[in-house]
Amino acid sequence: MSWLRGNVGVMIVSWFLFAISNALTFPYLSKYMQLMGASDVDIGVAASLSSLANMLAVLPGGVLTDAIGRRRSIIIGTWGITLTQFLYMLAPNWWIFMAVYIVDSALHFYQPALAAVLLDSLPPERRGGGMMLTAVLPQIPWLFLPPIGGYLLDRFGLLGMRLSFMISGVISASVALFRMRALRETIEVRRVEPRKIVAMSVESLEFWRGFGELDAFVKYAVVMGLISNFAAVPAQRFGVLYATEVLGLDNTLWGVLQSALAAVAIVLGVVLTPVIDKAPRDAALLAGTALSAVGFFAVGLWRSVAVFAVALLMINVGLEVMTAIRRAVIGDRVKPNSRGRVMGQSLAFEYMGVVFGGFAGGLLYSLSPPLSFLASSVLLFASSSYLLLYIARSPRT
Repeated sequence: MSWLRGNVGVMIVSWFLFAISNALTFPYLSKYMQLMGASDVDIGVAASLSSLANMLAVLPGGVLTDAIGRRRSIIIGTWGITLTQFLYMLAPNWWIFMAVYIVDSALHFYQPALAAVLLDSLPPERRGGGMMLTAVLPQIPWLFLPPIGGYLLDRFGLLGMRLSFMISGVISASVALFRMRALRETIEVRRVEPRKIVAMSVESLEFWRGFGELDAFVKYAVVMGLISNFAAVPAQRFGVLYATEVLGLDNTLWGVLQSALAAVAIVLGVVLTPVIDKAPRDAALLAGTALSAVGFFAVGLWRSVAVFAVALLMINVGLEVMTAIRRAVIGDRVKPNSRGRVMGQSLAFEYMGVVFGGFAGGLLYSLSPPLSFLASSVLLFASSSYLLLYIARSPRT
């Protein structure tokens, strides 16, 4: 496990700290906006606009991580999102909250650098498991903090939200300082003229450039990012509203459910880490897609807290497996000096999925919550047909 040292260890520790702040605030973002007067459609629009900002930011972000280095991109972005946590705390209404949300999303331009520094630092035979482990271990704060965020919301209302974001801002500042001290560059950074960097960043917005040069399986892995994020909207953006308004849970119980699901997901993630790289990438991706699809299908058919809990676990674990494998495919099949650009393309497709999914999912959820979950299930099942054909045509040893 020597590969857990260095940059991989730095990322696990910093993501662990970020998970403390996320576990307090993220499960209730939609609830915060609703308390400020936003409708279901408004919440969907906010998700779409923030994802559009993120999509437009990660494209030049992928270029920047190859041009100015992984470390510099990460540190600049981390300080930027630290500032937004305090702006969330001060937001007087949902319009301002949404504006901060959009700025926060744009400041995540450095996400290609996060993925690239991990892919650069992980040995090839550990990429799938490594990506899975670095996604799972930092989620330990989700075991106990969501109920605290829910209690603050139930007890103090919007003041509880502001307290949570104040804590989040302090934690984010500590992460920025830690990354400044401990993170190491993984590529040789060559001096590039600022004018050229600007030109490359503008050119990167044509994200389809170079896409045709990727091999077929990488293309599919990238496009699946769009499909999976489109499908995930009902669970990730409206899960708290479904739990509190359809199933009748209060915010604290929603937090308890999030913690319980996190506990099981962490155990499953640790179990899957040593074996996920032993399975063929296509088979592992198919398994993750099918698991999420069944979870969405169950929520759409049965209105039950128990079914909802098990289905959310299936959805979340399936999406984690899909993400880990898609990242590993890029690491396996794309050269190091192009990984930042391709990761930028991949992330752009992911956020494009939330852009379209936010509009469509918000409208569909406002009409019928169960139907929105069923639609996600159908979409995921349909998208897996390519994998079935790919597996059938691929020789096995």
